[in-house]
Amino acid sequence: MERPFVIKEQGLFSDQQKLEISENLDLKNNFKLGLSFDNYGQLWSSYYIGIDWLKEKESYIAVEPKIENLDYVKMFVHCLHHPEISKFLKEVYHIDFQKPAIETQNASWDVTPFLVVHFISLIETITKQGLKSNYIVKDENLNGKIKGKILFSQQLKKNIVSKREDKIFCRFQEYSKDCLENRLLKKALLFVQRYTTKHLDKQKYKHLLQKQNRLLPVFDNISENISYSEIKRIKINSLYKEYVEAIDLAKQILIRFGYSYFNADNKSEKKFPPFWIDMSKLFELYVYSLLKDAYGSKIIFQLSDDGKRQTHGHYGDIDFMKLDEKILLDTKYKDSYMQRGKYKIEDIRQLSGYARDWKVLKKLNILSNEKVIDCIIIYPNKTSENNFKDRELKEEEIFQFTKFYKCGIKLPSK
Repeated sequence: MERPFVIKEQGLFSDQQKLEISENLDLKNNFKLGLSFDNYGQLWSSYYIGIDWLKEKESYIAVEPKIENLDYVKMFVHCLHHPEISKFLKEVYHIDFQKPAIETQNASWDVTPFLVVHFISLIETITKQGLKSNYIVKDENLNGKIKGKILFSQQLKKNIVSKREDKIFCRFQEYSKDCLENRLLKKALLFVQRYTTKHLDKQKYKHLLQKQNRLLPVFDNISENISYSEIKRIKINSLYKEYVEAIDLAKQILIRFGYSYFNADNKSEKKFPPFWIDMSKLFELYVYSLLKDAYGSKIIFQLSDDGKRQTHGHYGDIDFMKLDEKILLDTKYKDSYMQRGKYKIEDIRQLSGYARDWKVLKKLNILSNEKVIDCIIIYPNKTSENNFKDRELKEEEIFQFTKFYKCGIKLPSK
């Protein structure tokens, strides 16, 4: 078995580990796991978790969550509750199917649900817009008419030899929803259904399973029959943005299960393709989904009113605005905020810059430069509440600064 180098997210490697790893470490290839050397030559991991090869088929890096028993899958699934959030899910993770799978003894790794959740969110969007149609090639023995072109070899074999003079065997094109693209989506959706039925807790993932079961009937009149060569031939116009993403994900899902329903049933999977999860981005989107649960449209996330991402200020992107109270909120995936009175000065400076940006102030309908805006830093805290409903966001004052507060949120555990 390949040799693992295991470290916690935002962790420091020992001198011995650094010495052994440095021989094979290519920072360009391992960038997505956030490995880097600091100014003192120390090797650190960053905000990414996952596994990747150091030296293919010999050794690999595994970066685990810094929070014990963190249920990062549940965080990801919760983002599916709000369609305006699900469009950002592709920024959270990456799976590299071009590299060989890594065999690991760590049973806690779970990356397949990310593909499943992302795929379901895209299928939901597609079905709301309506399944697209496309031309499909049909071979059919028609009764007394010609359509397209006659297939003379089949006509001879099936009709002339058997003296069926009323039949003509033709090949023609038909505009239909039963096209290759939709067949692939249905096949992947059936794999997803098989996987979720066998592996996901029905109560814990109730919302996800309900959504999946609503989507399947939309494909009732679509065949699941599609060959590997047909899958390779599929090309989607880039104008169909959701289709492009969904087709790509459908291919990844079939690869993940080796094109076999049996593999979707397998519960003892120990091999995983190299992957990374951006925990800082996941935390940001998870907090967004909790804020939307509590405050609905009063919360804006790096978006304009028409739902398109934009830079709110000249200074940069503020994570969230609470419009009714004219509050700025920023997520920091840092456990240092758990200690009373602790803060990171670079975070204070960043949020202070947002609070003095005229473009941000205009969005909040603040016209006077004399008003000091409330600024809140949201951070993970295992002793806090797990939602924002009926809570005071200005939970703890950061006494060194005017109108600066921090608010903890408890993350889900396995």
